[in-house]
Amino acid sequence: MAASLSHSEIQALLSESAYDPTVCPKLEAYVRAQVSAVASTLVASESPNVQYCFDANRTLIKLYQFFPHLEGELGMTITALAAFLALLQFPQTDFMALACLIPERVQSMEPCATLVRCAELLESCHFSEFWPEFRKLGIPEYGAREGETVVSEDRRLLSNAVNGSTASSQIRTNMINMLARTYRSAPLGVILAALDLKDADALKEFGSKVMVSGEGTETETPIVEKVEGDLVTFAASEENMKRVGSAYKEGVGYDDVAAMMFKTALRGQ
Repeated sequence: MAASLSHSEIQALLSESAYDPTVCPKLEAYVRAQVSAVASTLVASESPNVQYCFDANRTLIKLYQFFPHLEGELGMTITALAAFLALLQFPQTDFMALACLIPERVQSMEPCATLVRCAELLESCHFSEFWPEFRKLGIPEYGAREGETVVSEDRRLLSNAVNGSTASSQIRTNMINMLARTYRSAPLGVILAALDLKDADALKEFGSKVMVSGEGTETETPIVEKVEGDLVTFAASEENMKRVGSAYKEGVGYDDVAAMMFKTALRGQ
């Protein structure tokens, strides 16, 4: 397998040779490097040479479109790795944008098929149903075709990334940010199921690591304000607080509209 270029080298490559099919091996190697970074325990600041790059991943999938012979069985798994990286960006629309370029025949085959189901569950906010589907990807043999006895290195790489703590933590962080923007408070059981956490202590520990700006201030506070009994209270924000004195006011009543429509109808006669 080709050695991976650095992030800056990939950016230079995209500016010079984005439509050159000979760059596919370099882009494939960079997809693997991105997934390897997720599978490892290194944080982004410790691996500056490897950063998530949607443009590079999209360019690779486009090249597979233009030159189908470059994809093959190997490329189908690489496509799944790129889709996995896009899934981690939820609620950003990276996965949707990438899926538009992936042929249906590839989307219908594992592991892409499960990634598509995971994306649909996230988009519809069925968070508690997402986790069992996501964990299937952590089984290297899951979705193996009939007669397939050897698991590819790329498929094992995907499983390692799914089973690692980084991917789950990133998705869980995105989820709790969405929940906190939507609700000021919510039932504990609902939040635990949505985030796939065991109990209130696990939620408190996780919530203490996710920081948000408090309402009307730039000071950051933990996203979970408190957990009391069966109720979770999120940090107050502009999104989850009731708006007092809204700028919108009901200016026209139903009777006024009905009278206006009646007069218009009379003029048309």
